[in-house]
Amino acid sequence: MAFTNSGFPEIRAIFLAQFHPDQGPIVRMSVPEDAVDVGENAYTDTGATNRSSELRDTGAMGGIVSSNNNFAHEPEVVELIKRTTARGGPSLVDSSKIDFNSIQTLIIPKLTLFERLITVNTGRFKVMCYPVAIEGNYARNMFIFNMCFAFDISADTKCYGPVVKRVGSLLKELEVTGRLLSDVAGTRALLTMMRQLVNKLNDHGEYQIELDLKGLSQPMASTGISIKLFPYYENPATIEAFHVPVKLVDFDVARRKSAQTVYQQHASNDIMWDLVLDKVAEGIDNVNHVRRIARQAQVPEPTVVLALQHLDYYGCIALVDIFQFSNVYEAQARVKDVMRNGWLQRECHAYVTRDGQAGTVSLERLIQLYATVRQRRTVAEWIVDNCIDVERFDVRRFIVFGVLHGMLRRVHCFPVLCASVESAKKEPSRKGSNSGSGSGDEEPLKLEPRVVAMLDGTHHLDEICVAENKDAAVMRGLLDSYGGIEYVHL
Repeated sequence: MAFTNSGFPEIRAIFLAQFHPDQGPIVRMSVPEDAVDVGENAYTDTGATNRSSELRDTGAMGGIVSSNNNFAHEPEVVELIKRTTARGGPSLVDSSKIDFNSIQTLIIPKLTLFERLITVNTGRFKVMCYPVAIEGNYARNMFIFNMCFAFDISADTKCYGPVVKRVGSLLKELEVTGRLLSDVAGTRALLTMMRQLVNKLNDHGEYQIELDLKGLSQPMASTGISIKLFPYYENPATIEAFHVPVKLVDFDVARRKSAQTVYQQHASNDIMWDLVLDKVAEGIDNVNHVRRIARQAQVPEPTVVLALQHLDYYGCIALVDIFQFSNVYEAQARVKDVMRNGWLQRECHAYVTRDGQAGTVSLERLIQLYATVRQRRTVAEWIVDNCIDVERFDVRRFIVFGVLHGMLRRVHCFPVLCASVESAKKEPSRKGSNSGSGSGDEEPLKLEPRVVAMLDGTHHLDEICVAENKDAAVMRGLLDSYGGIEYVHL
């Protein structure tokens, strides 16, 4: 997968597809010129007529412009896969070009896909497009076009979604106001725009141009277009009270850099983040869980969660489970990554050893230790089995590093209350319901109803402990005393 100088996936080609009133779907122009293989157009005059009738029968004549209202229930992004191999034998299409004939029904789609972002995988390319149809004084009373962007098949094109949609919307507006696409006089301006889109976005990640619209029925002789690529971030993960935020960046450096970005000058020491972020950041020590951070900062827990989601969104923190020596972990297949990655080995060694003591544990020993972590053995038992010197070897950091890099997985303990025991606890004892003369029997331990409700197998022990503000050993002792509890490790 190729990347541009700005760090975004490289645009391989841009082409403008249209629905011709006589020929059907065609490629009007492309950059580079030979990027699309159109082959023999399968649409005849009859085929085009049938295609146009199909659009009219499905309601295209009155629903395209207002598709956001009529089709609000439809997805905004549609991902499709189209194979280019012919049924009768191997494909005759040049693999270095985009096979338009194999995807033309998806580039000029049916009504429900108009004005929606579409991704089509074909051959070696991934094509993103935003089909548009405009009702008006045209042949067949409708003008249909689609500006398509082509990338490598393995490219992560999420950051281009807003760009493709914006280009389609801008071209629609320019066509409505001045016939930029349907008028032959606009061909030169269109071709210039497409060439600069490829060059500017690939080189700089942004695009700005003044389109020359002379000769068109535009209210202005020129119009400006500005487009910029932005990194795509996944939505922040759901953060629970039992999660432990782990710093991935130096908050002091990040605070000063953000201030310099805002003020475009050297930030003074008194410039701070948002007050909540400052308080939350002070409580993040890679050990405290979310509820404890909220209590220490004296900030409502939902507000702390929002602040942590903000930090997680920008990659400033990661989330792990509460570390305890009674925890159980198991090694994953990615343990082999530390064997092949020299940088990962150095980072692991520097993070795990206390005070950077180089002679504490060798790299070979670290790899061996990760491989020995297995299910059904607690961390405490693992320390004894491998004779770990906890004075020089930071076990918590060792585990956290493995979890963050996918080399270890936490095995949670889910307490489940047996149904028969639960019903027996609810039924009053006949013997105890008599006059109540001293029988010498002690009353069984009672748990809060909210705790009993969490013993359904969907809440692990960490979640229950944080909810009740109790240590894992204490909570497990209470559950064992209550009786009828089975523990499932997943």
